[in-house]
Amino acid sequence: MAAPAHGQRSPSAYIYTLNPSVLLHLSQPRPSNRRNLLRPSSSCECEFEPKFDGRSMARSELVMALLVAVLAAGCCASAGAVAYLSKLPVTLDVTASPSAGQVLHAGEDVITVTWALNATGPAGDDAAYKSVKVSLCYAPASQKEREWRKTHDDLKKDKTCQFKVAQQPYAGAGGSVEYRVALDIPTAAYYVRAYALDASGTQVAYGQTAPAAAFNVVSITGVTTSIKVAAGVFSTFSVVSLAFFFFIEKRKKNN
Repeated sequence: MAAPAHGQRSPSAYIYTLNPSVLLHLSQPRPSNRRNLLRPSSSCECEFEPKFDGRSMARSELVMALLVAVLAAGCCASAGAVAYLSKLPVTLDVTASPSAGQVLHAGEDVITVTWALNATGPAGDDAAYKSVKVSLCYAPASQKEREWRKTHDDLKKDKTCQFKVAQQPYAGAGGSVEYRVALDIPTAAYYVRAYALDASGTQVAYGQTAPAAAFNVVSITGVTTSIKVAAGVFSTFSVVSLAFFFFIEKRKKNN
């Protein structure tokens, strides 16, 4: 074979090989148009399609039914827990040891509270009573122009009886409790109220002493007798000192 001319290459100088995968790709027919190229194959659609069977549907419906039942029970329970004072029967007779207008000192004096079921009520009227809660309540005179002590018929919003005295299991024969006036009781006029509570802690009946016959509580101010004496001594000393210096200044002017 003649040698190739200068600058020319022999056709046999290079050997071209093709990968079998490339040949396979080239052998496949081309899509007829762009729409077919963009459309996903039917096999892909089947792979991503969610599958539901009868058991899954039944479980979902059961879970939803349980959720609805729980929510409905919670709504009914919360609605039934609301108590209004105007709707509660007065079935407890309550007495307190302080007399009307008596002055008690916080941290010192003791109140004796007794309660008993009203004998005029029908038998079995206290079947739902599980405990008795006794509280101190602001008298009307100490509620005037004080919104934080306002009376409300809805007992969840009522601010009349803010101070718990005691809570004890209900006994048909009645009960009593001795209560030392707490140091944090504000100065005000008070009366005593006792609530009968059911198993859920909701008020179902009550009784109270007469608000018009309230007693008074004087809170601790922190001013002791020794502080008062010291304040008096210093006040007297300051007055005497002022008079002395005034006398000295006047004498200097006269001289």
